[in-house]
Amino acid sequence: MTNIATNRGLLFMGADLSRPRMAVESEKIKRYFSQFVFKGSKGIVTSVQGYLTTADGNSYYVKIEVPEDYPYTMPNIKLPETTIESACPHRYKDGDLCVMKPEQWSSSYSLAFMVAKAAIWVNKYDVWKRTGRWPGKQQEH
Repeated sequence: MTNIATNRGLLFMGADLSRPRMAVESEKIKRYFSQFVFKGSKGIVTSVQGYLTTADGNSYYVKIEVPEDYPYTMPNIKLPETTIESACPHRYKDGDLCVMKPEQWSSSYSLAFMVAKAAIWVNKYDVWKRTGRWPGKQQEH
């Protein structure tokens, strides 16, 4: 299972305003999720992609799409190479993973934060497939 640190700026961007944001984000991804790569077009980052392996040993290809107005809009998380069971909870109508509500998003969060949230989601998905119950606090979606 992916180890998720909550300090050293992984979850938040921190106060490093002296360098471009994507340079700092790239360092965080390389340090904590080295299996992920940045994809882009014309010098603009459009996604961060890579594999996450769960505690059950399953591997999922995760694509985090970076919106044009990032960091002010939450990125979308997709599992493009995976067929998610239709009854699976915690997904938006378009199939994106629901790791938080859009109104919970803060521009201080990083792409590494979203990879960490995706790691939690895929592990919960495996538990749901195995047990029929989504782990954690149960609430209507």
